[in-house]
Amino acid sequence: MGERLYIERFLWFDTQVRSGSYPNASTLATAFEFDRKTAQRSIDYFRDTLRAPLEYHSTRKGYFYTDPSFQLPVMRLSESELVALLASHRLLTDAAAGPLSDELGKVSTKLGALLTDSLDGIIDPERAFSFRWNTIPPSDPLVFSQVASALLHCRPLSFCYYSPHSSTCTARTVEPHHMTNYMGAWHVIAFCRLRNDWRDFHLSRITLCALGPEQFTPRPEEQWRPYLEETFGIFQNRQRFEVVLKFSADRARWVKDHIWHPDQRMEESESGELILTLPVSHEVEILMETLKHGSHVEVLQPDWLRRRIREEIDLMMKKY
Repeated sequence: MGERLYIERFLWFDTQVRSGSYPNASTLATAFEFDRKTAQRSIDYFRDTLRAPLEYHSTRKGYFYTDPSFQLPVMRLSESELVALLASHRLLTDAAAGPLSDELGKVSTKLGALLTDSLDGIIDPERAFSFRWNTIPPSDPLVFSQVASALLHCRPLSFCYYSPHSSTCTARTVEPHHMTNYMGAWHVIAFCRLRNDWRDFHLSRITLCALGPEQFTPRPEEQWRPYLEETFGIFQNRQRFEVVLKFSADRARWVKDHIWHPDQRMEESESGELILTLPVSHEVEILMETLKHGSHVEVLQPDWLRRRIREEIDLMMKKY
């Protein structure tokens, strides 16, 4: 993830000062694995910009506080804010699952330990939160790194892409514009030069990556943002249509507590059944999502989706 966040250095340095360890540029450089000049610049920033009352002790060869009452801004957070921050860093660590796990794990462990010191509680906050995803497709750490580099430096990316519907591989050259983690899986939204259109590429299906030497000019955000967020799910097409689903009273109690899309509409009948209307642009994902609710859901609209559900049920019956 490149150079570690400044806040982690300051939290570590602050802890060392308060413990009477008299930290200096050398100990900071060793702890965070960068050179001494970078460490000294961090200490100068800590003192001059964050107004930390640091003074160098020539005999102990390290820094101490001339005013022990000084507190870093993070230390002045309320308990609820600290809990939110701890939960967030657990989310980041648990969501990494592959390409980011090692780097995030290092940062998360140190940051979590330092923040935990600021909370008064019986249960260790580090063990109080976790996030789980089922059937996460793993992404190659090298692929993740190359895609992220291409995105951040506006360089085209060439790779071999495997279709989920077949074992064929297509050579693609794309212009990455955005990465998103959907249900634990990493995707890159990019302009595909082969298709001359925007596409969503699943990182777990990418192999043989290579960065192009030149830079491309980023395209306007309004071109790709609707493709990412306009309708339900991660699979997107240009055509948008509304799907109306009716859930049984038993399943309605579960469904109404979930947000499928910001533009969804819900109606609850006197019998407790729930009518859910939401914008969709891709048949496959809404088909899978509907089928997982079994007999507790009925597709009311559109008619072609009702027919697809019936066809799928017929195929299932032949198997069972």
